[in-house]
Amino acid sequence: MTGFVLRIIAMVTMLTDHIACQFLDNQVIMRSIGRLAFPIYAFLLAEGFLIFYKDKDRVMKHISSLIVLIVASEFFYDLMEFGTDFGKYFNSQNNIITLFLGFLGMLITEKLFPRDEKSKKDIRSIFVLASSYLLLGFVNYMTKSNFNLVGPWLVIAYYWFIRFCRNPKTNKYNWKWYTRFLILLLIFAIYLPLYFWVRTDFGTFTDLIQKMKDYIPWIIGHVGAALVLSLYNGKLGYHEGWFKRLYISFYPLHACVIGIVRVIIG
Repeated sequence: MTGFVLRIIAMVTMLTDHIACQFLDNQVIMRSIGRLAFPIYAFLLAEGFLIFYKDKDRVMKHISSLIVLIVASEFFYDLMEFGTDFGKYFNSQNNIITLFLGFLGMLITEKLFPRDEKSKKDIRSIFVLASSYLLLGFVNYMTKSNFNLVGPWLVIAYYWFIRFCRNPKTNKYNWKWYTRFLILLLIFAIYLPLYFWVRTDFGTFTDLIQKMKDYIPWIIGHVGAALVLSLYNGKLGYHEGWFKRLYISFYPLHACVIGIVRVIIG
């Protein structure tokens, strides 16, 4: 499975999720499918970073693109989520903020522990890195961006996953697909309970179990995402310019269309 196929799956599943959420009363099957989207988008961001992280111009270009997308997406995201109920526009922020904070986390990691250089992993550097991760999660939580504390951490977890299991010289994975599948399941087994726990306002274990039952589509979708990502072969695949532009702009464009339709039909 190439990067092109992953991008198609990410766009289609995100669109499926938002149609189910906005027009079909959270239809369970569609929402389960839709939960593949963010894990795949986050993975592709981390995978891309580990390809071009040495190129400062590309890094800065990517940062600029993410900032532009944050600004371009916010109104359309609010329109899609809340329609013309403007009082709720500050209740939730778009996914690109979460991805941007994850991107910053990868930059900080490369600064403190460069992949291609032997660095002494002293306690001070580890403490700074851990504090940075916590701060990024806190910023995401306080700005009410999607996936609360843990959203940026998923991007960072992918970064470490790819860093360990992929050969930077050949761009091939050293681990078999089933090993990658199990590791990804482990990542989600940590990530999802943390996410649900925050959604309970840091409640009791009973609250957490109930929240997990309420969010079964999330669990199903993330298992599906683990399987899809484990089948990725590390190759870019089709990458014409028009498709790249579509992939980058798809988030604000689809939110704009869904938001307008939602307002029209009331």
